[in-house]
Amino acid sequence: MRYVTVAAAIVLAACNYESPKDTATDTRIPIAVEYVRGPALTIHAKTSDDAAVVTKYQHGESVSVLSRHGVWAEVRTASGSGWAHSEELADTLEAAKAEADNTKAHFIRAPQPVTQPGAHGELLLEADVSTDGLVVNVRTITNTTGSSSLEQRNTSELRQAVFTPVVRHGRRESFIYEHHLQY
Repeated sequence: MRYVTVAAAIVLAACNYESPKDTATDTRIPIAVEYVRGPALTIHAKTSDDAAVVTKYQHGESVSVLSRHGVWAEVRTASGSGWAHSEELADTLEAAKAEADNTKAHFIRAPQPVTQPGAHGELLLEADVSTDGLVVNVRTITNTTGSSSLEQRNTSELRQAVFTPVVRHGRRESFIYEHHLQY
């Protein structure tokens, strides 16, 4: 009797067993492959800046565009898809031009001017800039203004600056930028 009860329990469990549902895989063919134009590309869950952020891509990374809706582009992500602003994407030609030799750094986001009434002198800051054009460290070389708060505010602004990457022979290079201010 004991074996019959166990066998009945196994059969009952097998009848109630549901196989795992197949997760739907998005098999759509992309309508374009484009590249992140700015320093980063934010991917939202919906076509709204207030929507949850799904993921982010970095400058120059390629993304598969699945569809377009107004100013938004639906792009493939590791977990499905999400939405990004179309103007933040570059086509192949623009991306290739951006990666061509560029030995002069240019600001994408320049440091905002810092003022202090009555300040006189010179401030020279030196910034270490990564291969992605991001400021990773700032040092003070000269400060003849006598104002540490002016130095700190300028250092903070320089840390937020973003540059176009320096490219030599098809390879990105880190560099040092000198930021000279006269008060």
